[in-house]
Order: sequence, then structure tokens, then C-alpha cells
Amino acid sequence: MKKSTIFLGIILIGLFITHPFLSQGNGDEWHKTPLDMENLKKSLSYVRGERKSDESWPRIIKYRQEVYDFKKDAFTKEEKTFEVKNRPLRIIPHAVGINEILWAICPRERIIAFNEFSADPEFCFIADQVKKRGPIFKSRQTELVIGNRPDLVFTVFYSGADFKEKLKQAKIPFFDLGYFGTIESIKKQTLLLGKIIGEEGNASALVSVIDKKLRELKKKIPKTAEPIRVLYYDEGGYIPGKSSNFTSICEMINVVNVGAEQGIKSWSQIDYETLLKWDPDIIIVPEGSNLKEQLMANEVLSHADAIKNDRVYYVPGVYLRVDSQFMLLSANLLAGIVYENPF
Repeated sequence: MKKSTIFLGIILIGLFITHPFLSQGNGDEWHKTPLDMENLKKSLSYVRGERKSDESWPRIIKYRQEVYDFKKDAFTKEEKTFEVKNRPLRIIPHAVGINEILWAICPRERIIAFNEFSADPEFCFIADQVKKRGPIFKSRQTELVIGNRPDLVFTVFYSGADFKEKLKQAKIPFFDLGYFGTIESIKKQTLLLGKIIGEEGNASALVSVIDKKLRELKKKIPKTAEPIRVLYYDEGGYIPGKSSNFTSICEMINVVNVGAEQGIKSWSQIDYETLLKWDPDIIIVPEGSNLKEQLMANEVLSHADAIKNDRVYYVPGVYLRVDSQFMLLSANLLAGIVYENPF
């Protein structure tokens, strides 16, 4: 059995150990992470701060919504307002990232249902706990969402127009959150969520934990003469660019996302010749694929540094898809992979 399979089994049962990632390019060594992964996850999973003295309802929330337009490959920003008549006590998050943030800042009895991706360890860091809590609905099962009688549903741009229209027809209030592509945008969305649900103190506390842990992580990062250049290569030859969460993960540990370096904005498809031309120091591929074997066996890429130095690594998909405070877990894991100095 391959070590990647063993590690996936560990992920699937929701276990975290101090050095959670097994190298798949450098023999049997374990990559040590700068921060203890289990403690880092715990600190980001449950926070409580001082409750704001002003508890008045209804309240008008003024905010700026930032959304990435994939057709135009550009951001759009719009000033908006949202009225919350009463403190939301029956909340349903329609996306994994929102669920992971709410799990940390909201009394959990107020989160009354979860979509199927939040119960899938391939997508969500708290999937095991979500499955225990339930109930679970599929993302398009509007009837189940409405049947749970929520007083607020949190949606995102990919929640679907039909889903939102059915919520509107059923007179279920919903709030559409914007961009989650960077750790800074996640902090802003966390504070916004706190205002909407009346948990400003907890939201501020989570942002403080993010800042504190990020400072601790950065202090552990060794200095290099030149930044290490990392390429995330996904199925079909797609790679992420500047607006992706991967760029933010790289920036947190002072490495370069080659896709962003080469001018890609969101996602773009490249061929092997382009990959060879860009010649990254390290290539990251999603666990569960056979992309490492494909890249290592390709004759065109035989002269690429990452191939010659056997620096192609599998990473579990949950770390690559993250769009919540758990992005710090991804940065911590990536640091353990890219820096050869032991922590």
C-alpha cells in the first residue's frame, strides 16, 4: 500500500498529528511543520471574545461586497446594505468556508444544517464533527433547507441563482458573501459574519488568533537567498494565479506562486513546454491523482529542476481548496514541504 493511501486514511478519520505530511519525493522522511498542526487547528476551531455591549435589533449592516467575475477575469465591488431584523438563531451555511468560520465564532446549536461538502473530509477540515451533528443536505436540495425553517442562510456566488430564487420565494432571508481568496479577505468576511449574527466579539477574537498564529508561523520560516518558486499543477494542466487562495498561502510563508508570477489571474491551462520554460523549484499536485507519476515520466520535463530533484509532492485536496481561517493549516503544511531546514 502506498504511503499516500495510508495518509489519506488518516485524513479520512479526521486525525491530525504533529508532523502530518509524508514526503512522496524524498524517501521515507516526514516533513516537519513549523507549528504543531493539531494545536493550530484547535486554536482556529473555537474562539470566544468579549460580547459587544450594543445588542440592539434590528440592525442595518453596511458593507462592501467584492466578487470575482470569472468571465471578465476581474473583480467587481459594490456598496450594499443588509437588514437583520432579529438575532439569527437558526443559521444554515451553504458553503464549506462559511461553515468553518461559523463553527469557530457562533454557538454551534445555532447552526442547524450543513451541506454535503462540509461533511466530506476531502473538502472540509471539520467534516467528522459536522457528520456527527447533522443534518446534512445536498447543495441543490432547497426543499430540505427551507424545511429546516432557517431564519438566515449564508450563500456564496456559486450557490446558484435557482437556489437563491427559491429561498426568496419561500421568504427565507439569505446573505450572499463575496470574495474569499486571501487570508485578508477571510478576516474581513469573518468580521462581517460576526456583525450579522451578533457575535462581533468572537469574530474579532478569531481575527486576532489568525494574526497571532500567522506571526508565529512567519518567525519560523528560514530566510533564503532567493524565494522558492512553487507551482500548483492540477488535473488537466490547470494552475492557479494571482486571485487564488494558493497565492495567499504562498505569500504567508514567503514563497512564490509561479502561476501568479507568470501573470495568470485566476486559473489557466498550460502545456508541458510552458511548465518546463517556467521551471519551478517545487511542484504541488493533488493527492488522489497520478499527476506526479505522469510528470516524472514525461520526457519533455526530464530537464525541469523539480523533476530532476524529485521535488514533486502530493498534497491532500482539503488543503488546496481551503477558503477559511484554516488556510493557515495549508500554509503551515506547505512550509514543511518547501523548506528543507528542519523546524
